[in-house]
Amino acid sequence: MKTEPSDRPFTLGEWRVTPATGRIAGAQGERELEPKVMGLLCLLAERNGEVVTREDMADRLWPGVTVNDDALARTVWKLRQALGDDAKSPRYVETLSKRGYRLLVVPEFDAEASGASWLTQALPYAAIAGVAAIVLFAASFIFGGEPSPSDDTATLVQRADAFYYEFEPASNDAAQQLYLRALEIDPDSAPANAGYANTLTQDVVRYAPDAANLSGSRIAAALELDLANDPDARATLERAEDFARAAIAADPEFPLGYRALGLSLSAQGDLEGAIAAYNRALTLDPDAWEALINLSDLHRIRGEDELSLRYMEQGYEAMTRVYDEQTVLIRPWYSETGLNIARAHREAGRPGEAERWYRRVLYWDPVQPDALAELADLTGEGG
Repeated sequence: MKTEPSDRPFTLGEWRVTPATGRIAGAQGERELEPKVMGLLCLLAERNGEVVTREDMADRLWPGVTVNDDALARTVWKLRQALGDDAKSPRYVETLSKRGYRLLVVPEFDAEASGASWLTQALPYAAIAGVAAIVLFAASFIFGGEPSPSDDTATLVQRADAFYYEFEPASNDAAQQLYLRALEIDPDSAPANAGYANTLTQDVVRYAPDAANLSGSRIAAALELDLANDPDARATLERAEDFARAAIAADPEFPLGYRALGLSLSAQGDLEGAIAAYNRALTLDPDAWEALINLSDLHRIRGEDELSLRYMEQGYEAMTRVYDEQTVLIRPWYSETGLNIARAHREAGRPGEAERWYRRVLYWDPVQPDALAELADLTGEGG
């Protein structure tokens, strides 16, 4: 297969690519790419719309080195970020599930190399200055001038987390914007990558029109509706997986990165992969209660009710241990989890255990109406 020399400049849609300088330039400005990211862009351009497999990427970018999928996914993500592309509705780089990636735009290679910026070739200086003034005016209009001093990554992620855990469509949208703002400041922020991955998965499993009408487990609903086979939903879930893997690549010891990966994989129907991801999160943090609750959900979906119950009980115990540290996150789920444990024991024919769990819920939530009613009904059955 004939390919163009990878050091020759070329035009890709709105972007002018100069491999020798490692820069791309377009209407959105000029950006410098990391060597491996530029190498991937050149490889995709050489293939001119043909599929580039992950093996091809590894051979070109990491010759003679064994590289994991996290590093590959991270490189693709960085390229998409640089191009302003979106995996959900791509204009430049398309993901072909289980196959690889390809360009959607035909690259136009120069006859001779040139390092000149696309903007300086296409526009006179006065026009560039005019465009810059318009952009600055728009930015000041939208953001109200200089960024707030509190716009650091940790603060933005903390605020985003608060929105995310409200589990409302508008709050999820707000969380997405804050996570993205954090990633603009620090693209390697593991918490921001993991948080953004979670919001993307929730877009599919909780806020998709069909899923919104179902009750119970969000993952079970997504699997029941076969959402992963809807093209838009699949693209969103694959993008969520990319961001979760980016979080893991940025910090392999960050348990919430694996939890985000488990959530996206389970929504795609890869229950085995999801279980492995959640177990890795628990290896790093035995009190990762969300991973335990998610594992309970997956084992229930697989019909493993007793194993599901054990994970739910472990999740409740982990919640109890870290309740004071994570009160805002745990409080909405604490009584509900205890109730579900009591109901599972009751359904399994263990009234004594069910009563113990009802009373445990009521110890911390004395007027919980469901626990009061169900305990009264249970004790009435026993005379």
